[in-house]
Parts: sequence; C-alpha cells; structure tokens
Amino acid sequence: MTSAEASLLEIQLEGQKDVYEAETALTVATRTRAALERKLFQEGIDPLLLEHSNPGIALIMADVPELKISQVSVGQSCTARFYGLSDQSFSGKVRSLAPTLSPERHTLRVFFELNDQYDQFKPGMYAEIGLGTDPRSAILIPTDSVLHSQDSDYVLVNRGPDLWRVTEVQVGESVDDHVEILKGLIGGEEIIGNGAILLKPMLVQALQSEVTNKDSTAAGVK
Repeated sequence: MTSAEASLLEIQLEGQKDVYEAETALTVATRTRAALERKLFQEGIDPLLLEHSNPGIALIMADVPELKISQVSVGQSCTARFYGLSDQSFSGKVRSLAPTLSPERHTLRVFFELNDQYDQFKPGMYAEIGLGTDPRSAILIPTDSVLHSQDSDYVLVNRGPDLWRVTEVQVGESVDDHVEILKGLIGGEEIIGNGAILLKPMLVQALQSEVTNKDSTAAGVK
C-alpha cells in the first residue's frame, strides 16, 4: 500500500509539473505573439492579414505617396508588373490600408492580393502596381506633355494661332507612355506633346509673372 501511494504521489507531481510547464509555455507564447503583433502594427501591418490567406494568392506590400492616397480604396482592382518577371502582368485587388502614414516618407502602406498560382513571387522583389484598372472612361495624354513645377503639374493648351495657355492639371495613373488626367482638361483639347519639356523655362517664367501680377494687385488694394 505504501509503495502504491508513493507511486501515485509521484505521478501526481509529474502531472502538476507537466501542467505548470504547459501553462508557462502558453504564457510565453502569448507574450511573444503580443510582441510580434505590436511590431507588425508599428510597421503598418494588420496581423489578421497573415492569418487568413488563400492558396495561390500572395500578399504584396507597397507604399503609396501621400498625394495619391485619395485614389486608393479597399477592393480596388490592380495590375502588377515585377522587375524580375517583366514579361508578365498579374491581376489582383487592394486587400487592406494601413491606419497611419509613414512619418518619415509620408507614404501609406497598402496591401495587395495578387494571383500567384505558380509561386513565382519571392520576398524582396520590386514591382510597379497600377491601381484603378477597372474599365472606365479616362482622359489620357502623352507623359511628355506634363510639366512639373513646384508642387503642381501643367500642360500647354492651344488657345488660338500661336497662343498656348498654361493649364494646371491633376494627374492619375500612368498607362504605358500616357498618363491619366483627373482634373484640368475636359477632353479633346490640343496640347503640346513631345518636346514640351523644351518650353519649361517659358512655363516657369509665365508662372512667376502671374505670381508677381497677383502680388502687385494685392499691394494696390486698400
């Protein structure tokens, strides 16, 4: 009887030890998970994105400039071209947007789901991702037509014989050698395309003259 009781006590102690070790391991795992989740959140990554994934679908992370974030929304379609797979394009959609912008680069972290049935994507690869690839009507002009000055973009629009007007525009996505115009043009205007960059000094001069004239007018108002 004494021997049996000793064996039972030993088994109970071993059981309590196993339970303690299991509880300790669970506590450590919970703390480690919480620390990793905090780190992911600090990087602008929602941990839930990593928990729910589908076969053949890859999660791609990209940074969108602050000036472009109004053009990004969850569920929006996209097309990606990887530098290492330049002969292919991959379709997908916007999965999630980070809750905050990067304070250093003023960019928004965006996560895309792309079809990768043959496991071609590798960590660290770079790509260009086009947003808003759903079919729609758009005003497209040659990329060379757009002249950038200060924080704005401009084109030169024909207003009559030998008369070209500086027109401010808001540009959208690039499509091959063209760019989408979101504001500033209504379509059908005649603009200067190739060679517009040669007229940039005249553009800068015209903008400076406009600012000077506004300042002079404001100074004369009492």
